Amino acid sequence: MVKSVLAISEGGPDAAMAFRLAAQIAADFGAIVDGLHFPHGRLDDINIAAQAMPFLRDQDRSRLNGRLHNTEGAWREHAAGIVGGTLRAGWDTTLDTLVEMGRSADLLVLGRPGADPENAAPATIHAAIHDCARPVMVAPPDPRARRLSSVVIAWNGSAQAARAIEYALPFLVRADKVTILVAGATPDAVSAPLLVRHLGRHGIAATVDAIDPGAASGRARGRALLGYTSDKNVDLLVMGAYGRGQLSGFLGLGGATGKVISSCPVPVLLAH
Repeated sequence: MVKSVLAISEGGPDAAMAFRLAAQIAADFGAIVDGLHFPHGRLDDINIAAQAMPFLRDQDRSRLNGRLHNTEGAWREHAAGIVGGTLRAGWDTTLDTLVEMGRSADLLVLGRPGADPENAAPATIHAAIHDCARPVMVAPPDPRARRLSSVVIAWNGSAQAARAIEYALPFLVRADKVTILVAGATPDAVSAPLLVRHLGRHGIAATVDAIDPGAASGRARGRALLGYTSDKNVDLLVMGAYGRGQLSGFLGLGGATGKVISSCPVPVLLAH
């Protein structure tokens, strides 16, 4: 079950996305939400830069304080009423703080990367996916609350996809419809029938569908997943997060993963 949700904000548009979705999940599962504000830009960095350009200090402090206030406002609007929840919002937060708190949560929720023009590739989501050993759910900008009743699993037989399914079980057992989607392969080639049997033992009546992404590249598979998600009115997409953690790709992720999480119109549950 999902009982402890960590919602992470950097004070841009991601704040409302993350806190809103986290509050919805908390309501569905009777969970508690903890919020964490990660400052995009650190005071130490500002002070170092200000040694060369002192006039920038006040400007940057004002900008970062504005982002902090944005996080606090989004928390009050969406999550402050959840009994037992906490908000950690200060200048002492580091990526190590995020990892420590994330490893003690059932689910991490973040806003969509790329939605914030000041922070196009946030380090927070990279750390959440690669270092926290927990499922990560990326919230879309769409403010509508939705019941996660139709779920699609992007299945390729990989360890990452299997781990994502394990993490997603609390959502799958509550869904009205679960579809196992195979892109660029036959269902038998990736053992989809075995996955159907496994989910059935959990009381989940999953069906299998297959699509041809039209090209072998990761980005092509990502575009195919996005198209399917939109066409079928899906509420939640579950997939493995691929990539080795380097910064050579978007957020250090594979082409399909980066494409999906930066553009998906519905929440995406990921596991690495």
